[in-house]
Amino acid sequence: MLLIKKAKVLLGNFWKRINILINDEGKIIKLFVSDKANKYLLSKVDAIYNADEKLALPGIIDMHVHFREPGYEYKEDFSTGSKAALKGGVTIVADMPNNKPRINNYVNFVKKLEIVRLKSYVDFMLYIEIPHDFNEFNTFLRRKEVFPAGVKIYMYDQAESGLFVSKKLPNEFMYIVHAEDSEFFSDTFDCNSYNSFEAARPRSAELSAVKKAINVAKKGIRVHLTHITTLDSLMEVIKAKKMGINITADATLHHLFFTKKDGEKLKSVAKCHPPLRDELDRKALINGIKSGLIDAIITDHAPHTPEEKLKDLCEAPAGIASIEFFYPLLFKLAKVARIDDFKTLLRAVSEKPARILGIQKRGKIKTGFYADIVIFDKKYRWRVRGADAVSKASLTPWENMSLRGKVEAVFLRGVLVYEDGSFIKRKGVFINGSYRV
Repeated sequence: MLLIKKAKVLLGNFWKRINILINDEGKIIKLFVSDKANKYLLSKVDAIYNADEKLALPGIIDMHVHFREPGYEYKEDFSTGSKAALKGGVTIVADMPNNKPRINNYVNFVKKLEIVRLKSYVDFMLYIEIPHDFNEFNTFLRRKEVFPAGVKIYMYDQAESGLFVSKKLPNEFMYIVHAEDSEFFSDTFDCNSYNSFEAARPRSAELSAVKKAINVAKKGIRVHLTHITTLDSLMEVIKAKKMGINITADATLHHLFFTKKDGEKLKSVAKCHPPLRDELDRKALINGIKSGLIDAIITDHAPHTPEEKLKDLCEAPAGIASIEFFYPLLFKLAKVARIDDFKTLLRAVSEKPARILGIQKRGKIKTGFYADIVIFDKKYRWRVRGADAVSKASLTPWENMSLRGKVEAVFLRGVLVYEDGSFIKRKGVFINGSYRV
């Protein structure tokens, strides 16, 4: 058994010094205060980790990442992406299907799974893209040993949007929706103006797609809206939840920190889909997190090479890489957004994503749960330097941001997998999707 001693855990409203006892299956079997208590259990301990009064946080579950493999490994691969995840305090990721080839059928899903199994340092789930041949859904339903985390819908793709809105969807799956309606897009914009780029993918495009997705959810289909960006979208989510519609939503770190005013300075480095919005929208998203009406915080980690991101706003690909800085950015967010109840943020990155994805016994530091534990030194001060990143995406909008706190160690299912910059063991396993009506 493993004992993590002298760790500070957020219990109730207070950080308390706690000892965490973990069995050989990687589950927490005891949380206790006194070093002298539980002598029988302590006699069974064969490994001790001294947290030395540092924080013990639940491993983050990032339910929206793009680790690019297969097909775009020059941007990122599952090894570099999952190492960056550990460095940011992430222990479980759910990876998107816009690979090469697209992951929109059972055969491609299994091929991707076999690749990732050999490379991931974190536990992982995999999404599929909505298949044009709905018989592929039946293949997954027959072979439930490899089930996706959910079905990704890119609503700016008119073919996918049409299938999602008009077809009878199997309700055994969760549908995770990128809500932008391409009917509202403009084909041209000023390649040197972020305001012009944002106006070409306007807030009206998101609002239209959000309303369409909510109408699908009204049919009893499980819908999750990812990376919402506007006050208008949040109001629609609130109305839907008040009506009892089974819908959840998330927001990205970059939309919680930045606005299109920052985009004017950062240009293509901050290019993302959907774009950065107004300060009013940013504050609305923060209030949505505070109130719990926005269920989760994600990175939408979307890496590209520095050469690609240095192109102008017309030519550069959209995407921001953030996963390597997740926990330090979360503490920064608590400070700048004046979020006094840190439990709200912890739930949004661990407990609630676990619930949305249907992952059992993960997302909490609690007896009976797997010991996905991050040891965090909140006193450490540093500045972001993309050149030091583990991720291949070294050009980042977080460059030179002053942060307080770093991930010192990570335990994945009770095994020490990362410590002080070193990746000790590759222990990542596939987590089968489990959503069923």
